[in-house]
Amino acid sequence: MPVINTHDPERQEIVSRRTFLFGGGVSLLFVGITGRLYQLQIADYDKYQDLAQDNQFNRRVLTPLRGEIIDRFGNVLASNRKNFRILLIPEQSRDINATLDKVSKYIQVTDEKRARIIREIRRRGAFTPVEIKNNLSWPDFSRVNFELPHLAGILPDVGETRDYPLGEASAFVIGYVGAVTDRDLAAQEGNDARTLLRQPGFKVGRDGLERTYEKELRGQAGKMNVKVNAHGRVIEELTDEATPPVQGKTLTLTIDAELQQAAMKELEGESAAAVVMDTVTGDILVMASTPAFNPNDFNVGIDADLWKSLTNSPYKPLLNKPLSGVYPPGSTFKVVSAIAAQMTGVKTSQTAHCTGKIWYGNRYFHCWKRGGHGTLDMKGAIKHSCDVYFYEIAKKLEIDVLADAARKFGLGQTYELGVPGQKKGIIPDREWKRQYFAGQPENQTWFQGETLSVIIGQGYVTSTPLQLCVMAARIASGRAVRPRLV
Repeated sequence: MPVINTHDPERQEIVSRRTFLFGGGVSLLFVGITGRLYQLQIADYDKYQDLAQDNQFNRRVLTPLRGEIIDRFGNVLASNRKNFRILLIPEQSRDINATLDKVSKYIQVTDEKRARIIREIRRRGAFTPVEIKNNLSWPDFSRVNFELPHLAGILPDVGETRDYPLGEASAFVIGYVGAVTDRDLAAQEGNDARTLLRQPGFKVGRDGLERTYEKELRGQAGKMNVKVNAHGRVIEELTDEATPPVQGKTLTLTIDAELQQAAMKELEGESAAAVVMDTVTGDILVMASTPAFNPNDFNVGIDADLWKSLTNSPYKPLLNKPLSGVYPPGSTFKVVSAIAAQMTGVKTSQTAHCTGKIWYGNRYFHCWKRGGHGTLDMKGAIKHSCDVYFYEIAKKLEIDVLADAARKFGLGQTYELGVPGQKKGIIPDREWKRQYFAGQPENQTWFQGETLSVIIGQGYVTSTPLQLCVMAARIASGRAVRPRLV
């Protein structure tokens, strides 16, 4: 066995050199660690303290109440009511599907609903509550609360939801709210607005005034800091530092709720419309359309069978007939025709003899009364709605003059009411026909026989019930009254 000489000078030199290098390396490492600690704990203390605070506290959005909509006397047309709902906090549930299976024993969770919940969890993250069911009855809500110890991750919640006390009577005036879509989120300016819309059960205006005045009715979100642990779970709410939400603005309408309900009752069972307007102010007191839908059905999530029946009904319960229904005005148009005739110099004393029909061009034009009305002046023709009298006027009346008079009395135009979907109807003249038959030059010429149809409110002319109401108001008041709803 070889013997090592510890007194060998060469050997001692090698050991000393290694010891020096090792010691120097350790010293440099110690200096580096000390410098880094100095930077973290002293030089950058304020920076990392702020970051630590951000990790410790999160900001929670407080959802505002939606503004109320009331009639001219303060009666509520749209408000908010308690909404008993069940939320799921994914992070607190060990098995999402197993939790949903248990909840399904007490409230209905369809396969479609389950798939939507899973998608929402993936999109929002494990710590954001996801709505399972809303607008629960008190017995169902109580049943879930009773079983809560066995339902990991389930959170019963009492929120607010939209309520329409008049139901169908206010449907076409107010509109309704619905769930937030990806398009709604993309249209928002700023993260705060998008965060608000992502809150469980949040609804936005989908139709009518609810849609037009969405920003005013939505209100302003509040804010509250919450203390969270390392896993993001809320462990304390700092209510003293919270900014409360601000309810949306109250929208006051010109509608008279009592008259509105009376009109709806009168029209019940019919496919009809009614508009009542103040001839001085233009305030719309009634805007009724039957049959109608219940906006509360859209708020809670409309049933598929109900939606199918609404869309397939021949009576069109989803059509806002006062604003979007266009119909031949018929004999109501004869008052405008009489005014147009006077504008061209026809005297009210001018008479015509009605035998029940007249021959013009290559055909007969019939009066509604087969035996005729006999000899009538303009006042008598209006009183008895004699078609032949107006046929005789139409033989010499220029269609552009008749169209101009109709527009002066509110026909062929829309009005700023805040309710989308208004139709202009048709007030035909020579230019309208040229544009309508732009691809058919042979059909662009206006024939006088067409004026005979238009003058009694038939032929090409169409209007909405609202336009006819404006026409009547302008005739009655002699003023260019414009309708208003808000």
